[in-house]
Amino acid sequence: MFSMSNLGESLNRSWESVSHGWDQLIDRAGSALTHFSSKESELDKTPLKSPRWGLMSGEVFDDAEKVVIRLEVPGLTADDFDVSVVDNVVMISGEKRFEREETKGSYHLLERAYGHFTRSIPLNYEVDAESANASYKNGVLRLSLDKKPEQRRRQIHVN
Repeated sequence: MFSMSNLGESLNRSWESVSHGWDQLIDRAGSALTHFSSKESELDKTPLKSPRWGLMSGEVFDDAEKVVIRLEVPGLTADDFDVSVVDNVVMISGEKRFEREETKGSYHLLERAYGHFTRSIPLNYEVDAESANASYKNGVLRLSLDKKPEQRRRQIHVN
């Protein structure tokens, strides 16, 4: 027989599972949560139900000589980005524009965020901003930055 005590234990376990999941999501992907803002002139073009926050998943790979950043930003062109390096932080900004369908009807699901965004990615190394290369393909922005010589890891061969 199912009792109130069993129900309480079951709810407690469920809450702990959900809480643990949210904690992991925030720890692992919290920095991917990006705010999108619209200018006054763009508000009439962007649906009101459009979220103002969206995920821009990224990864930072570093080897002995360079740092490579890959950021998922679908729906833009290479000209939509502004990339800069300030101190040891890569700043990526741009604007994701809403393109209205030319049909009659309404949206039943609108989960994509639109508007201006800025994403900051801190680096653990000093990089040479002049050496930066950027490309955009299949919705992924790729940045490659050389580390400053004093920041490069040296491989030491043992005889």
